[in-house]
Amino acid sequence: MSDSRPTLFISDVHLGRTGMVATADELDELVERVSTLVINGDVAELHVAEWTDAAARELDRLRARCGRSDTRLVVLAGNHDPELTPRRHLVLAEGRLLVTHGDAVHESLAPWSDAAGIIRARHREVLAAIPEDRRDSLEAAFEAAREAAKAECEALGDLGRPTTPLAALRKPWKIASIGGFWLSHARRMHRFADAHAPSASVVLVGHTHRAGIERIGGRTIINTGCFGVPGPALGVVLDERGLDVRRLVRHGSRSGSRWRIAERTLHRDPTIRLGAGIMEIDDDLAAAG
Repeated sequence: MSDSRPTLFISDVHLGRTGMVATADELDELVERVSTLVINGDVAELHVAEWTDAAARELDRLRARCGRSDTRLVVLAGNHDPELTPRRHLVLAEGRLLVTHGDAVHESLAPWSDAAGIIRARHREVLAAIPEDRRDSLEAAFEAAREAAKAECEALGDLGRPTTPLAALRKPWKIASIGGFWLSHARRMHRFADAHAPSASVVLVGHTHRAGIERIGGRTIINTGCFGVPGPALGVVLDERGLDVRRLVRHGSRSGSRWRIAERTLHRDPTIRLGAGIMEIDDDLAAAG
């Protein structure tokens, strides 16, 4: 039996983390409304000691919740969960839609990080070890990003607490670094798509935690933000009628809040439509978990 519910793309959930999506219950209404939920990187806070146990528990609960609703859960790796799955991108809608977390466009992944030097050094080391004829490939870019993200954990024990607005104020260089990355990220993604998915007219990303929709060189770059500061969180709804970008809003009490899809459309592209390809994607979380 066919499922008429749409596919929903979100990112930067950071399951288990205080101030993001602390519990899988918060996503119940989103899960119920869609046939496939795609989380585009930084799915769960599996590499920060303070939240590791909660992240693993809530990821299991999200899997179970999706199972009860007959909702397919597809995840992509980000810099906070580089080993969650080997999958780091999707190309859909006959090549017109590229989905990837967005960390692979900078050798430091998150240049404002206190561990940026460690990350950058490992990124360069991995790329240098890849044969020259493969060094500019998509696979090489993702391999370097994955290994660079792992290097921070290996060197320091975990990823450490994320940068908060207060922490950034204490280190003004972080503010400059974050601002510069925000301003440049969409253009970096445009160049990334030119190199690795030139037929993509729409690119879905996350990573920066700053939501936005930018048009560059005939291509639309949609950043779905995050479920915390600075946000907001955006959801990309895709079905046979096209692509809609909507706000995701929290409602209910703090202790029992849920996220839902707002009715108002922020951006629509009727040329990007759901094809059969999304249904052919296997869920590899069972093996990864």
